[in-house]
Amino acid sequence: MTSIEDLSSQLSDALAQLDGLRTLHEVSKAVHASLDLRATMDAVVHGVTRASGFEVAVVNVLQPDGDFAVVSVDGTEEIRRSLLGTTTTPGNWDELFGKAEQWGSLYFVDHNHDMPDAMITWTSDSLPVPADPDGWHPEDMLFAPLTSPTGDLVGILSVDLPRDGRRPGPVQREMLELFAQHASMAVHHAKLHHELAESRARLHHAATHDPLTGLANRTLLRAFTDELAGRAGGEVGVMVIDLDEFKAVNDAGGHDAGDEVLRTVAARMAVLIRPDDLLARTGGDEFVLVATGEGVDEMLRATGERIHRALAEPIETRSGPYRVGASIGHAYGACCTDFAQLASAADADMYRTKQHHRAKRAWVA
Repeated sequence: MTSIEDLSSQLSDALAQLDGLRTLHEVSKAVHASLDLRATMDAVVHGVTRASGFEVAVVNVLQPDGDFAVVSVDGTEEIRRSLLGTTTTPGNWDELFGKAEQWGSLYFVDHNHDMPDAMITWTSDSLPVPADPDGWHPEDMLFAPLTSPTGDLVGILSVDLPRDGRRPGPVQREMLELFAQHASMAVHHAKLHHELAESRARLHHAATHDPLTGLANRTLLRAFTDELAGRAGGEVGVMVIDLDEFKAVNDAGGHDAGDEVLRTVAARMAVLIRPDDLLARTGGDEFVLVATGEGVDEMLRATGERIHRALAEPIETRSGPYRVGASIGHAYGACCTDFAQLASAADADMYRTKQHHRAKRAWVA
């Protein structure tokens, strides 16, 4: 015959399981609603401490450099400060798992085993050493590996400080396994999102930048100037830079030498412009600088002088040194001025400068 105490205990267990399932459902929604890894892991560890009977939950996640880093901690502020951001190597975890007793997909390491020397841990100084062999020792550890769909280790969920002071029973263990599965899913989703974002960024960069020099291309230049056309107030200036005698570099050293010269020229000019201005490569050896703000005319003249000096220095290539100059023209007006008109005026100014340079011959080695 079942006693009142037994029924009460069964009801209590059932209610605890129901609450745990509710919490797991909330975590599941958080995993599917957010692609932010840190926010999702925060939801996971908070759910673990609510539903598993442990006061502390920690998630380590595999980083691009191959180490594991603690990205989320639920517990006291002292524990968070001690563990958040700390890193461990895969070798540390391999050593620890090798000492563990496996409980389904969980790994339990009791206090009789030493921790890897390089592993940063937190141990309670208030939890008493239990007399009962089923009690939780302050140095006991329980881990749930987080694995990718291909079975690779991508993280570890750790728990500590059971509220009842005992090693977890079958229900608690199963609950931890379920949370670990959801955490694994979150890590996988976040990784896919990160890879997709990186792929989109690469595609966008390739579509808007010159592959040889890394400078903006005509597409980005057009978008930049279209945005400027909608601004009110201020000035916009356009500088056209055309290299002198660049054909002689290609004739003497081939296109490889020409490419090296173009990359060096672009790098020298890029460090001379302001962060909010745009330098683009618009043709073989032609570049355009678009600048905004007050006093643009004076700024472009000063920048043009610095570019002349920078490009006057010899350029070392694998086929030898080369020296190239530049013909520079510029024009400026109000931000609402038609960019095509400014670019045409700057181009005409550049050609007038090039006429003066044609009497001089660039030295090519």
